Amino acid sequence: IELTDAGYSDVLHLQIQFLFGIISLMVLVILFLILNRRYSSYMALEGRLDSLTGTMTRKAFFTACAQALKAQGGAPCYFIMVDLDHFKAINDTYGHPEGDRALKDAARCLREAFSRDALIGRMGGDEFALLVCAEMLPAELEVALRHFLGAVRRTAWEGRQLTCSIGALQVQASQTPEELYLETDKLLYAAKSRGRNRYVIGR
Repeated sequence: IELTDAGYSDVLHLQIQFLFGIISLMVLVILFLILNRRYSSYMALEGRLDSLTGTMTRKAFFTACAQALKAQGGAPCYFIMVDLDHFKAINDTYGHPEGDRALKDAARCLREAFSRDALIGRMGGDEFALLVCAEMLPAELEVALRHFLGAVRRTAWEGRQLTCSIGALQVQASQTPEELYLETDKLLYAAKSRGRNRYVIGR
């Protein structure tokens, strides 16, 4: 087939347009794959974090604890449980938005008091758990706990202060997160039975 100069020019333009179309399609596919991966990563992150407090969910916390304990290889760690005192009364008296504020403030105070090598998770309701893996003496732990209790009391309503009860346990070798949770829960309830707004440290 013989082409005139005009016909040859038209075919060349068509080829160039087709090439640009293929390149544009490839760019769109690449952008779709990047956005899809970022969305998947975001959803995975959302699944690991409590939407209200920004702490880990219960499942994510236990998974992270198991990995951290394995990596520590027997180095000093503390498992801590924190429960907001009379949380139901806060919701009933001041409303659920104020209850949410109490939870967010408690989570913030925990991050400030235990910012060094601490995993923090919300176990559900008004209960938090921490795994602190750091070179910390019992006396240093008590200082951090007192600092937290003092900070959280600055959340107040009409003269009423937010307080917490705390149980803390030094991790022994070969203990699983679930075992630590059960043992520390007993210390938490010991703190509650002694009047709340305090901590009990087990050995």
